[in-house]
Amino acid sequence: MMYGSKMTMMCFIMVIGLLLLIIAIGITIYVVIRLLMRKYRVDDGPLMILKERYANGELSDEEFNHRRKLLDNKSQT
Repeated sequence: MMYGSKMTMMCFIMVIGLLLLIIAIGITIYVVIRLLMRKYRVDDGPLMILKERYANGELSDEEFNHRRKLLDNKSQT
């Protein structure tokens, strides 16, 4: 009788440990993805706006190329 309840308790503890491990891995993946997405948005935000303005016809070819080069030089420093 006692053996069965101890076995049940051990299984229960193992299941809880496994759930905690899965949650920890999920949180880690979530944080890494959020950090990568933030970096992507911050770095490419101005370039995306420039491309949108070019696509809308607000910028000429020369002006687009000039501003893109300025952004590329700025991001390299």
